[in-house]
Amino acid sequence: MAEENSNYNSRFENEVKSAVVGKGNIIHNYFYLYREEARVEPVDPAIATDEYLPCPYRGLFHFGPNDAEFFFGREIFIEELYSATKTKNFIPVLGASGSGKSSVVLAGLVPKLQKAGHWQFTHFRPGSDQDPFYSLAEALVPLYSEDTDSTDKMTQASKLARDLKDGTTPLFRIFSSIQRKHPNHRLLLIADQFEEIYTLCNNQEIRRQFLDCLLASLETPASLSSSATVLVTTMRADFLGNALSYRPFADVLQNADVKLGPMNREELTQVIEKPAQKLGVTFADGLVERILNDVKDQPGNLPLLEFALTELWNKRTGKQLTHKIYEEIGQVEGALARHADEKYGNLTDDEKEKVRRIFIQLVRPGEGAEDTRRIAVKAELGEQSWSLVKQLADARLVVTSRNLSSQETVEVVHEALIRNWGELREWMNTNRVFRAWQERLRSAKGQWEATNKDSGSLLRGAALAVAEEQLNKRPEDLIDEKEFIEQSIKEGNHLKQVEAARRKRGIRTAWGIAAGSVVAVVISSALGFTAWNQKKQSELNLAKSLGTSSLSQFNGHQELEAFVTAIKAGKIFQQQNTSNPEVMTVLQESLYDLGERNRLINEDDVKSVAFSLDGEILASACQGGTVKLWNLQGTELQTLLAHQSTVRTVAFSPNRDNQILASAGDDATIKLWKRNSTGQFETQPNQTLNGHKAGVNSVVFSRDNQILASAGNDGTVKLWKRNSTGQFGTQPDQILRHQATEGMVAFSSDNQILASTGDHGTIKLWKRNSTGQFETQPDQILRPQAGGGSVAFSPDSKTIATANADTSITLWKRNNTGQFNTQPD
Repeated sequence: MAEENSNYNSRFENEVKSAVVGKGNIIHNYFYLYREEARVEPVDPAIATDEYLPCPYRGLFHFGPNDAEFFFGREIFIEELYSATKTKNFIPVLGASGSGKSSVVLAGLVPKLQKAGHWQFTHFRPGSDQDPFYSLAEALVPLYSEDTDSTDKMTQASKLARDLKDGTTPLFRIFSSIQRKHPNHRLLLIADQFEEIYTLCNNQEIRRQFLDCLLASLETPASLSSSATVLVTTMRADFLGNALSYRPFADVLQNADVKLGPMNREELTQVIEKPAQKLGVTFADGLVERILNDVKDQPGNLPLLEFALTELWNKRTGKQLTHKIYEEIGQVEGALARHADEKYGNLTDDEKEKVRRIFIQLVRPGEGAEDTRRIAVKAELGEQSWSLVKQLADARLVVTSRNLSSQETVEVVHEALIRNWGELREWMNTNRVFRAWQERLRSAKGQWEATNKDSGSLLRGAALAVAEEQLNKRPEDLIDEKEFIEQSIKEGNHLKQVEAARRKRGIRTAWGIAAGSVVAVVISSALGFTAWNQKKQSELNLAKSLGTSSLSQFNGHQELEAFVTAIKAGKIFQQQNTSNPEVMTVLQESLYDLGERNRLINEDDVKSVAFSLDGEILASACQGGTVKLWNLQGTELQTLLAHQSTVRTVAFSPNRDNQILASAGDDATIKLWKRNSTGQFETQPNQTLNGHKAGVNSVVFSRDNQILASAGNDGTVKLWKRNSTGQFGTQPDQILRHQATEGMVAFSSDNQILASTGDHGTIKLWKRNSTGQFETQPDQILRPQAGGGSVAFSPDSKTIATANADTSITLWKRNNTGQFNTQPD
């Protein structure tokens, strides 16, 4: 075994995204972010000069298998993982960003299993190419096809990815092939940074197919064999909610996850002291204690600690790390920001503007979670910016690579930079709404490309209007999306021309017939012009007045009223068999030019509408992820870039001061928008409520404005209560198990009953008890014959109305006992 260990050589290539152990337990990486220049080569500290001592700290890069001798502080957790491989085939490692999840698996578990022998390892990131199937396939192919060249392996990986995606080749068969190639060995499949399945894979169908593919390959615990493959995932804990939203994955996660908490003081001491000790370098008296005090107990501070130690090491002048240098680098909390500020400060003003645009493209804005890094391709940033990208890579602020299409890519070196560099945080706060919209645009663009640029996948309606406006305002930030937007504009203009021509033909035909009829009546009426009398003259004066009024209404953009008035005038002429040139002109102008415009033109599909309490604003929930606000004259007041997918419901709070607009939809979030002193709603949500595991169909405020109820496709009704600050709690105060999808909710006027409906066809009534809480079991269940849809209480709360699937409406009345009759009235 010692001889086998001596061959352990994991020379990571410069641009790699997956790893595999080959012959002799050598780990080869393919496109994983592990910088060659940061590797620690073996060295004898006794003979090495000070300046040639390699740095044993990793900066913002994770520890890898070849760094195992310098990886300290996680021995207990490594033992826990090692034991888990003997009894489990799925080990999800959860921890905060920066808690060291990747390092503990790659520099802790992998070397320990390699030492034990009889293991094959492979390693990938599911979001490295925004196609998790290819990332997985690329990691697996070298294990059963070792003798092919890199080009053949890429071809095989592409084919395997397609086969895994469409189910032609189940994943367990690939595991069997690897088992036959390496008998008496077990396979450890490492899916690092598994949250990328949510942050970088925008297609929910592909995401679920990939999860199904992985889960189907796992042996059941009851039949777990000694040769079973073990899947280890590392994932940020704040994405656990995303994982639990898919029931098959949630079932497997039950009691399976291993949580990586923060290090204690003793463990942190080992992280600081032991790597330096192995190279004969010491810390000045009191410096270790000082650093420990600066680190505190936040797990996310580990990258900051490693970066500070790396800077401290690189600036040392001998074999001792001193307080003076520690202060110069900015200490633990300021070292990274100082380094970034220094590199940024050396740029020209023009370069600074380009760097700002680069970095905001490398951050994906969080929806109810922290911001995350994203991989950008060269085409998104432009050729003119790429030389700056390379400078940023040399400055250790970003990492460059290539994807499966051989496109050059770049990403932030670590999410600690996103959290701790003030400039970047400010840029993201300023551009958050734009970047959230841009991510939705990229998802739409991806769908367009997936359908071979079919015109049916182009932008329409409000989504196109917003995109056109953004392209005019920020063309330099939409380089890669420009073609998609321009094609959408071109197609939109074409469709408008076609529709305008069709309408023009239809209007001319319809109004021509109507005008012809009126004119014919007028002309024929002229034959009886001699039959005038006082009564007829009075009626003709009325007709003339109506005609003039019709023209006035038409000129005042009240076309519908003008049309009705013109018809009244036409009827009088028909009765009187007479005419008047002035009135005839009015009628012709009204009839030929009339077009009904008294409607709110929302070119996107509308899912829900709601009036504000004062009746001055109408909100519409749109399929394109926006909420539009209108006045009663049909003028669009605002467009809120609300959600990442269809908005299903909107509701105004029942108060005039500090009014809130709630919106919710298929992205499972509820956004609360606050009305400011100018009467406008803020363009960024005041709160985002996360709690539902699937889309939200209905939101409603209680009449006293203290509770917000939401019904989701996860089968629950959630109640969010206002706290002492006037905000709604970020966690639901109560969860009622309605056990139905497509639900709707409504409060009674006295706030004592909550009604909920859903696709199972029942109406559940939840009663409020003396503590102010709603009972966890429904007080009544009403069963419409045709199933219940929308639900509403009468103003006195004595009647409930439900909309039914058979186009009927059912009314349920309250009886003398205070209950609602179980049979409809």
